[in-house]
Amino acid sequence: MMVEEGIANDGPAATRLRFGSERLASVVYEEIRNRICMLRYPPGHLLHENRLAQEFGISRTPVRQVLQKLEIEGFVETRSGVGTIVTGVDFAAFRDVYALRLKLAELIGDLAPNTPTPAHAQAMRPLLDRARRLKDSRDTEEFWQINHERQSLISSLIGNSALRELYDSYYYRTARVWYEPVAQMWDEQIDALCAELQDLIRAIASGDPKAVAYVERNHLSYYMTLLGRHAPRLSPTRGPSMNKGPSVSGGNFDETR
Repeated sequence: MMVEEGIANDGPAATRLRFGSERLASVVYEEIRNRICMLRYPPGHLLHENRLAQEFGISRTPVRQVLQKLEIEGFVETRSGVGTIVTGVDFAAFRDVYALRLKLAELIGDLAPNTPTPAHAQAMRPLLDRARRLKDSRDTEEFWQINHERQSLISSLIGNSALRELYDSYYYRTARVWYEPVAQMWDEQIDALCAELQDLIRAIASGDPKAVAYVERNHLSYYMTLLGRHAPRLSPTRGPSMNKGPSVSGGNFDETR
């Protein structure tokens, strides 16, 4: 779908157009963010507005808005004379963000929570079945898809919109740190994911949002410990900060294909 600029800005048709444009921009934002998190766009990757606009069939304006939002969230930065670059991540900054995620998880059951329902539990059970199959398949893409869907279900239980936005944002900001090391601790990570999903199903079945928050907080703490045990064996990151741009050696920037 091509969204064109310069169309009349009033009336029902314009309202539908604006809604469609906003929805499409949201889809583009989520897709680019996921590519960054899954390291399809690694640190130092150069993002071209024109190529992205052509790929998604939209004008450059919404693409520019998407990139601006990603920059605010620390996924990319704009460099004069170069363009928009995917930022790097370091473990120290990652710890700070993860510590904040732990505190945010504690608030899930406090700030206008939505009551867990049987529908939430029903949606979580297939994720557990899929996670159990990962032991044999070692499908990293499926691993992250399960995690993203789990995050979406948890977010649906957060009634406070500001907390929900923060919780999602910091989830994705830490997700890309895991993408490479997860392969080095696959069995441990899959066991932990299955245990988390089992605990979440029980907590949701209880109908108590505080129980869900407790599970989230405890498993986040365990994941941080797990990553810390493996951190000395992980390859160094290619950037000084989650919030600022990476130190890309040699100035060799990848281009979007």
